[in-house]
Amino acid sequence: MTAPKNSGFLLDTDPTGPAGKATPFRDLIPAPDHPRIKGIASHDAYSWCESRRQIEAPAWLINRLDKKNVPEFVGFTSDGKPTPELFVYGEDEGSPTGEMVEAAEKLLAGLSEKELDAVNCGSLMGDEFRIWSNPELYVNPGGIRLDESSSEVQDLIHGLLRASTSEVGYAKILGCCLTNEFLGQLVGPSYRLKEVQLSSICTPQVNGPKVLNKHSYNFRLFEKPSLTEPWGFTFFGHHLCLAVVVVGKRYAQGPNFFAAEPDHIDEGPNEGLRLFAPEEVDGLALVRSLSPELLAKAQESKSLTEVPDWNPFDERHVGGAQQDNRVVPYAGCPVSLFNADQKKFVMRIFASFHETLPEGPLAARLALIEKHLDETYFLWYGEFGDDDAFYYRLHSPVAFVEFDFHCGIFLSNTSPSKCHVHTVVRNPNGADYGRALLAQYEKERAGQ
Repeated sequence: MTAPKNSGFLLDTDPTGPAGKATPFRDLIPAPDHPRIKGIASHDAYSWCESRRQIEAPAWLINRLDKKNVPEFVGFTSDGKPTPELFVYGEDEGSPTGEMVEAAEKLLAGLSEKELDAVNCGSLMGDEFRIWSNPELYVNPGGIRLDESSSEVQDLIHGLLRASTSEVGYAKILGCCLTNEFLGQLVGPSYRLKEVQLSSICTPQVNGPKVLNKHSYNFRLFEKPSLTEPWGFTFFGHHLCLAVVVVGKRYAQGPNFFAAEPDHIDEGPNEGLRLFAPEEVDGLALVRSLSPELLAKAQESKSLTEVPDWNPFDERHVGGAQQDNRVVPYAGCPVSLFNADQKKFVMRIFASFHETLPEGPLAARLALIEKHLDETYFLWYGEFGDDDAFYYRLHSPVAFVEFDFHCGIFLSNTSPSKCHVHTVVRNPNGADYGRALLAQYEKERAGQ
């Protein structure tokens, strides 16, 4: 099916220009009768998704995300020929497996029989482990839905997330949840700037819709938590997707998707929260450091719409949901041409994208990325002034990261704005979903 030309919710009065450096996202909040959000207050996650099926553009996206259309796993590659043997895991890479198992067992002990049945989703090698999506559209129900659970269960799930990630990484995860809640309040039926009390803006789910909130995410557990045997989980929903696999003291994470619309909160108890600043600032610093010759190689398009395979939901990024087998050739400027300082910038950017990993696995991941640094490419779309929205990616045989400023989905801007950000992390060559780690484990178990 051909990708739609727009999101299906545009009005002639929608803003068309980029919002600029200090994005006034409040100027982009749509009226309650705007087709982007009309009727959202009367919906829950299920009925909202069903209502979007009746509109051609989001129906295209829903169909693409439906689990019935998930192909057999091959892997995200540059040429269609995965080489998972590029990933070799040490016997002990410092995975916090003990803390994770403890948190997982506390979670399981706190679940009802119905919840236990729902949360256990089978094998790490099954398709269910790959059924994640980043829109608010609740396409593939399953596992435990946090906004349908008790606060105790919500806390226990977040306890496992905290045990499984770095301190700054968990803060990023929680930040995505909080900005999603903030978005729900911005487009909620009772929100009027300067016309309601601050408490009604910032209290979860009082005036905001049920579709967008701090807990509109799903948690799924795969295999039994173990100190020695493989197990893992996924946590996903609007603007947030995390996949984790552990085998003993070895750890794999990804694909990951972190995003926000808007990317910062300007009032209430979470005022000052801003996401993705390091990825944005360091990306800009890197492209601005390039010589004219290198910039000509990196900047393949000054336009954000005249790029390959653009669609109104992914826009420029190519590594999102249901892109597990995408073939993305290397493009842009070879990092091998960069000077030492520019290569340090590249590694700093990779570190920011992977900061959700615990300390030991992060060190191992960055060491592997650095080993392949001279096989890495840097691609840039757009301009790079202070007011310019842009896209960039870094792509190597063992890592793929993307940063993309987007048009509004709930906010009304029809051009990419510097307040709606998508970021993507992939492990190319068949290593997503811990597949390379699991393959190594099976070979070791067989004595190979």
